[in-house]
Amino acid sequence: MKLRMGSVRRRARRAFTLIELLAVIVILSILAYFLVVNLTGASRVMDVQVTRINGQKIVAAIGEYSNDKGDFPRSNFTADWGDPPNNVNLGSECLYLTLCADKAVGDGLFDEFLVNVDSDQLARRVTGFEVLTLFELGDQWGNPYAYLHHRDYAREDQYQTEHPETGESLTTVVRAAKNPQTGRYYEPRGFQLVSAGPDGEFGTEDDVPINYQVKAPKAEGGE
Repeated sequence: MKLRMGSVRRRARRAFTLIELLAVIVILSILAYFLVVNLTGASRVMDVQVTRINGQKIVAAIGEYSNDKGDFPRSNFTADWGDPPNNVNLGSECLYLTLCADKAVGDGLFDEFLVNVDSDQLARRVTGFEVLTLFELGDQWGNPYAYLHHRDYAREDQYQTEHPETGESLTTVVRAAKNPQTGRYYEPRGFQLVSAGPDGEFGTEDDVPINYQVKAPKAEGGE
């Protein structure tokens, strides 16, 4: 009878140890989940910051171009470039052609930013370029920054992007942003440069404006 009791106790001890092990595994799984969530959040914040910093480099090049030429880069094609292959990602492609040509203000500075999400090609070789690939200037998620000169603020631009996680192709319309408090465009005499942000889709809450700060709508009855 004593042997049987000892056997039961040993089995109970083994069972208890297994329960402890399962509990530890569950706890570690929960901790791993929260660690991944926190690291993902931190990574997203870092990507937003890098996108802002890189965007400011583009803004600086635009400013240098403006000081030299007396105007900001166009957001439509010039006669020297011929006809655009389409109207998709147009403003970003115009920035590439303006800033990145040989001996231009951004010559060689933005090579690491270049993307071609819509796979556009120029119809002919343009002065200052050796290839026909019509690049865009891309953000940290590999999607084009949207660019609009103030003369084109009334225009609705179509942008093709990719979802950073799924690779799904997205098509959205980009409109120049307005201050909800005044109803007027941000940077009314300048330009607007914006990233689609972590979700890769323009017109959502995580868009990353580069050269203007979005104002929250004023609450009714608020001071």
